[in-house]
Amino acid sequence: MKIVALDIGGANTKILVWEDGKSESQLEYFPFWTEKQRFKDFLSSLDLDADIVAVTMTAELCDVFSSKEEGAQFIADCCFDVFERPLFLTSHSDLRRHDEIKDFKTLAATNWLASKYYLEKRFDEGVLVDVGSTTTDIIAFGPGASGFASDFERLKTGRLLYTGFLRTPANTIVTSVPVNGSLVPVASEYFAITADVYNILWGVAYTCDTPDGAGKTYDDSLRRVSRLLCAEPDEVKDEVLGICEYIHDVQVEKIAGAIENAVEDFESEEIIAAGVGRRLAIEAAKKIEIDALDLETQVDIAWNLPCLGLLELVLDSREV
Repeated sequence: MKIVALDIGGANTKILVWEDGKSESQLEYFPFWTEKQRFKDFLSSLDLDADIVAVTMTAELCDVFSSKEEGAQFIADCCFDVFERPLFLTSHSDLRRHDEIKDFKTLAATNWLASKYYLEKRFDEGVLVDVGSTTTDIIAFGPGASGFASDFERLKTGRLLYTGFLRTPANTIVTSVPVNGSLVPVASEYFAITADVYNILWGVAYTCDTPDGAGKTYDDSLRRVSRLLCAEPDEVKDEVLGICEYIHDVQVEKIAGAIENAVEDFESEEIIAAGVGRRLAIEAAKKIEIDALDLETQVDIAWNLPCLGLLELVLDSREV
């Protein structure tokens, strides 16, 4: 039997192909905000021939859709047209066929439920800190964990942070940065993102679009971070590492505060770090004196956690 799990995000689609106990993962960049009308062609181009296709999504939140319901139905309809009788994960943590869905809003932002399902099977209980390219999910899992039905509720409770390892605009993390011993305000413009910060600090692979549509080298990132201060690179080149370290520290502090609140609410200090930016989760946990488990050391393709959970849901369902 061959099973395909899809986690369809606004920028990236994660794919897990499982066949007879062996699995492979891939990540495909598909920006809904510019390519929405090509989505069905994009799905067809993946050439995913499988006995069962299961889908979870977060792309319905993209502003090319007038509502989350419209977005969820558009994505579901495209999947239904391309794949044979796909299954969709709902906010009730069950899998439904297209014709069984009465309210398409129940498909919105369900990938965290798939992650939660996998972790509860594997680790029993704890707090997941999943730092992705765009957001950070903080998910308590286990017998005493309470769930939240929507992204709105998760934002209100600090369980969803719109801060990520690659795509977050730097000016949403800080309003000023240190230069020559003084704090200088940053421009409130889309000049630089966290991919630029971590490209400069650590040489992290730049796998998303750049703010200016230009290159992804160190010098390109240096120019974009300088522009954040309305400067040219030669004006701040001696300060740029300190500027990036400051932005990084503030971002980690924000994640640490959210982790601390989740740990207090759930009364657990079992922290599991996952996602492309899991090193930020590990640093944040250390700030509150907790050692986080790097999920990558325990689980192959841990960066594709929602699809791993979706696969488990399918294997445990009536469909197999």
